[in-house]
Amino acid sequence: MQITPEMLEAVVFDLDGTLADTLPVVVEAFQLTLEQFDLAPLSQGEIFEYFGPTEEGVIKAMFGDSSTAAVPVFYANYHELLSNDVAPFAGVRNLLHACRNQGLRLAVVTGKSGRGAEMTLKALDLQDMFEFVRGGSPEGIVKSREISNLLSIWNVSPARAAYVGDHQIDVREARDAGVLALSAGWASTVDLRAIEDVRPDGLFLTVDDLAEWLDVESAVEA
Repeated sequence: MQITPEMLEAVVFDLDGTLADTLPVVVEAFQLTLEQFDLAPLSQGEIFEYFGPTEEGVIKAMFGDSSTAAVPVFYANYHELLSNDVAPFAGVRNLLHACRNQGLRLAVVTGKSGRGAEMTLKALDLQDMFEFVRGGSPEGIVKSREISNLLSIWNVSPARAAYVGDHQIDVREARDAGVLALSAGWASTVDLRAIEDVRPDGLFLTVDDLAEWLDVESAVEA
């Protein structure tokens, strides 16, 4: 059965690169922490290669024996950087309000730790927009499992849910959970060609494009 917008009862969102352009902030926090521990610098692309596990998992892989000491330093750096005018993508706040007004259940499932997700949503002032926020695992990607767990709590069929993310892996995780795979193509860090290669159910270049597809009120703030 093909899922259509009018059939949806729940929309689950990724966080970094989907709700806000926060991936560069994450990268900078890792780079600052590496510098403070006198370790070799890594580029954004090199840091992205570690992604999948939570921040703690990434730090364990990056810092080795220094990982325990590096975790609080990383979070301190990340918290400070988040305070520097980080905001949701234009239209995201209105999109979320419109979805809720239409009766859609909303949640976040992210590869970030619960701690990182909480810090980020608070900085974005979006912490009250979602019924649930689920983080990842230090051992690797668990998004499909967390999406499925939420649908079970809600008693919502996968055929009536969608996952919105900015990475090709998000498409795979959505399909593993049996939900509609919608791709957010509006972040500065998105690889559109890689996403197109995995053929999501929908690829949206702006927040307003997604709002129009969902048939909710215009997502662009006045």
